[in-house]
Amino acid sequence: MSKRIFVVDDEPKIGNLFSNVLEKDGYEVDAFVNPRSLVEALDEGSEEPDVVVADMIMPEMNGVELMETLQERGLDAPIIIMTAHSSVQTAVEAMRQGAFHYLEKPVNLEEMRALLEKAIELYGAQQELQQIKTEKQKQYPIEGILGESEPIVEARETIETLCGASNTTVLFTGETGTGKNLAAKTLHYNSPRADEEFTDIDCASLPDNLLEAELFGYEEGAFTDARDTKEGLIEVADGGTLFLDEIDSMSLALQAKLLSFLESREFRRLGGVEDKTADVRILCATNADLEQSVQEGSFRKDLFYRINVVNVQLPPLRLMGEDIIWIGRHIIAEFNEEFGNEVQGFTDAAKEKLFDHSWPGNVRELRNVLERAMIFVSGDRIDAEDLTLAPPRRLDGRETLGNEFQFPLDRTLQDVEKAYIRQTLEVRADDSYADIAEDLGISKKTLWDKRKRYNLDEVVER
Repeated sequence: MSKRIFVVDDEPKIGNLFSNVLEKDGYEVDAFVNPRSLVEALDEGSEEPDVVVADMIMPEMNGVELMETLQERGLDAPIIIMTAHSSVQTAVEAMRQGAFHYLEKPVNLEEMRALLEKAIELYGAQQELQQIKTEKQKQYPIEGILGESEPIVEARETIETLCGASNTTVLFTGETGTGKNLAAKTLHYNSPRADEEFTDIDCASLPDNLLEAELFGYEEGAFTDARDTKEGLIEVADGGTLFLDEIDSMSLALQAKLLSFLESREFRRLGGVEDKTADVRILCATNADLEQSVQEGSFRKDLFYRINVVNVQLPPLRLMGEDIIWIGRHIIAEFNEEFGNEVQGFTDAAKEKLFDHSWPGNVRELRNVLERAMIFVSGDRIDAEDLTLAPPRRLDGRETLGNEFQFPLDRTLQDVEKAYIRQTLEVRADDSYADIAEDLGISKKTLWDKRKRYNLDEVVER
């Protein structure tokens, strides 16, 4: 598609010259003899230009005033100012105010062509970034945090408020599958940092030495396999957001290094001697009780206070009441589009079954259950028999492992936790560590650490 150039100069011969030259180069050119006629053309619905070339000195409105007028109307196309040699300093000042560049009169045509190419390339890149930003905002709208129950409304309103506080550190807490990653992305893509990178890492997925290298980067030769210099995620996310999931899995030594960065915004790559800085917003998430971890000495108190500036608690699905059905309908709508179905919702029997389930995997589990149901459903509504759920894990309102878990009241929480994990490992000896950890609401690494801490290796060999 041909690029459109607007040229405005009170000397008609300049507009004619530009039209003759640039149209031969494949551009579409609209020439104006005064700025107001250009503005009127846009107001009347003219196609917007890819570049505006405007003379600095014109009656009624000079080049800078025209630029300001166009910017007020939302036109973000690059503007090139033409000026006489004696007014170059004025043109330089115009660049400080937002002009792309300037051309000295008499205009060098080759210089003009080069500037136009650069301006169009820049404008195209900006448009592409804006399109990506808009698509991300559509993908992660505030309203995408679904639900009308009190706890989810409170979480959604808090996230919306935090979008304007683009430097504030936030801690997302909640069980596995409650949508902490979604909440973090929603916060980023609706904040002033949306144009920059959203980078995330699961702290439980890497050993400490690799996690440190991923976060802070390293210099060539910093360790055996460091054959090249590599930027860490903190550098990659400069200007944007870094999301640290399962931060409770981070070692105390690495916690200290993260705290130092949060306090100073300075860090060093592994093996480096140069201090670097990064303007990055840190978002953290955990399904663990960090206050208990602080008491147990596995998480630094000073880091906990530093990341817990604002705590956004995401409620478990079992406490969201009718929201289970509402969220379910949204998921059905997504799968209708994907599978070409026309499922309208749930039968009463299906609703009762959904309400009765304890949802240890929360929204993630609900999505998986409904995906299977949408594949095999035969009618226009999902029925109870279409829902394949794990056996109920509730007894008299309490969660159980198949038989009721009881414990004397004169014991510490640590004793209860040890006994509960022991019984879980015994009863579910054939299940994977990942499944057991998910149902316990902790990471696989945390389950492994607790097994070692409580000396439970004898319970089951895996």
